[in-house]
Amino acid sequence: MSNGRSELLIYLGAAFATLIGLFAVHWLYASYIDNRYHQQLAAGGPHESVLVARDEDQKLIAQGKIPLDQAMQLLTTRGRGGFTSIAPAASEDLSPISGWIRHPNFKPVVAHPIRTARAPEVAAPPPAAEPPVTPSASAADATRRPPAAPAPKRPAR
Repeated sequence: MSNGRSELLIYLGAAFATLIGLFAVHWLYASYIDNRYHQQLAAGGPHESVLVARDEDQKLIAQGKIPLDQAMQLLTTRGRGGFTSIAPAASEDLSPISGWIRHPNFKPVVAHPIRTARAPEVAAPPPAAEPPVTPSASAADATRRPPAAPAPKRPAR
């Protein structure tokens, strides 16, 4: 090999070795920091807001209509259909029929679009009659007043 080509290979090898070494050091350092952080979180215990939320949940469970153990036993014996508040029901939501929401040009499905009657076609009023031109009127007067244009017709639908 020529001298220039061998130097290029040496530089490329050193660059790739450095890149691999940096990725390895980053991975090790990040895992060490992650482990230390989670150890400190575990040693500190749960946050005060979490403890308050747990206490409120326990109070709500204790104040229920029936005790939790009895409710679980009733649910296993009667099933979900035995309770009107948790019985399965068909959904009225039709948006899953349209496909994924992140799909380009997503349009939700409308079950039955409201249709309104079209307004009846109105005939254009007849054009107004031109006043008769008197012989005393000049030719310039007649050219200044063009005849009334008929109203535009609506295209048929």
